[in-house]
Amino acid sequence: MRRLPLLALALLLCAGLSSAQEIRAPGVAADDSRQIVDIATPPWNSVARVQTNIGGKCTGTVIGPRLVLTAAHCFYNPRTRRLLEAGSLHVLLGYERGDYKTHLTVDTLHVPPAYDGTRPGDSMRHDWALLRLSGPALVPVLAPAGRGAQPGDKVAVAGFSQDRVHLLMADRDCAVKTQVRAEGAGGTLVFHDCSASRGTSGGPLLVQIDGVWRVGGVNIAVTPKSGNLALWPDGLDAAIAALSKP
Repeated sequence: MRRLPLLALALLLCAGLSSAQEIRAPGVAADDSRQIVDIATPPWNSVARVQTNIGGKCTGTVIGPRLVLTAAHCFYNPRTRRLLEAGSLHVLLGYERGDYKTHLTVDTLHVPPAYDGTRPGDSMRHDWALLRLSGPALVPVLAPAGRGAQPGDKVAVAGFSQDRVHLLMADRDCAVKTQVRAEGAGGTLVFHDCSASRGTSGGPLLVQIDGVWRVGGVNIAVTPKSGNLALWPDGLDAAIAALSKP
């Protein structure tokens, strides 16, 4: 009879483990190595929370004094089947638990013409956006690496995941699995094993080059079989030049 309480306890523990596995956010590994990071220190102070007037929440990266790189699908409105207007977008810097250091609106939204929100799978190679802010971000710029992160690179992903929406978390213990270059138009796909779930869309895949963190991709999707997916944008330099003009 004394074994019954132990059996009951074992069943409860198993049930608890099963529940924990079930509620783990898609894209987050069983050995989740994400950690809360200090939003006041580099490179994390250059990672922004991006919000829309219809309740959408994503992540972005300051790559210029007034420029934020993020994902295009964050701004697609399935009801209207159109992209949102730039004026309905908001960028919060230094965001943590509902508080933030800086709030800026967006005066220009650039999305590649080939991006089609009605066909997200076919548009993966074009799923990036560049925002020109209403004013200077006043945080350090995280410069693009000039190429997508490659196998062998030391990488990290930072963002506001769906299971910790009010905290910036980063997985710094991960690697690129493979890189797939486009045969035609479109960016380079970068598959990685960093834990990153919904909400980290648009967040940076950071690569360390000569000891300096740079942006080696935009996190865009969860692919359980192939690893999480980032995109190295095609046409980024031209978009930066166009949106940097007075």
